[in-house]
Amino acid sequence: MLFPQFIISMLFVLGGFLFMKYPPKKINPLYGYRTARSMKSTEAWNYAQRVSARRMLLCGLAGMLIFIIISVLKFDEGIHGISMIVTLVITIFYTFYSVERDLKKKFPDVRP
Repeated sequence: MLFPQFIISMLFVLGGFLFMKYPPKKINPLYGYRTARSMKSTEAWNYAQRVSARRMLLCGLAGMLIFIIISVLKFDEGIHGISMIVTLVITIFYTFYSVERDLKKKFPDVRP
């Protein structure tokens, strides 16, 4: 049951690394951190790509750490499932919330 948490965490690490290494050059509807606020200006877009890539990488590493801790402590399967869901929700929420908060502070004139 815990294996999917490891896969999801690895996807966040891989996604963060890819966005850091190959950020989208132009605003587009297919690739990158795409929200109304991030797509309002080129400066906001570039900033959102850098910040979201770092946050995704960080969240993926944190998810892997939680995976290792829970594996070592050998909790029962119910705890494994709950930890996977909680880690995923927190990871996604933290990434979007923190990037949008930072965009709002750095680009106050840009409204979604």
